[in-house]
Amino acid sequence: MSATTARDGRSTGEMILRLWPRPLSCGEARHAVRSFCLTNNLPHLADDAELLASELMANAIKHAHALVTVIAVCVDEQLLVNVRDDDAEGRSPVATVATAEAESGRGLHLVGQIAGNWGTTRHPDGKSVWFRLP
Repeated sequence: MSATTARDGRSTGEMILRLWPRPLSCGEARHAVRSFCLTNNLPHLADDAELLASELMANAIKHAHALVTVIAVCVDEQLLVNVRDDDAEGRSPVATVATAEAESGRGLHLVGQIAGNWGTTRHPDGKSVWFRLP
């Protein structure tokens, strides 16, 4: 994790984290993103960033076969978090509204409601799902 000041006075920072696709990794990603926000003077984004990073990590864990990469970047008051997995089967995540009885399916809907913007990027060897705050 690093925080710097750009030549124009803007604060910037970057974090790269590689985690195995196991349930414990959700908590590790969540805590790392919260810490990154606090280190980079974004405490007002920490709660939302922690929640959304956990949702993206949970989705990645379901589809990944190898390490999942979490990248967080901040420039001034904006935060971008990108979670990349090796799911090369062409499955692009879609935000849906889950029924009240459903045990899952709310994560991307939450991301869509809270994030300033979010999306997916296909790669030859997998996909990335990202969000931006605010």
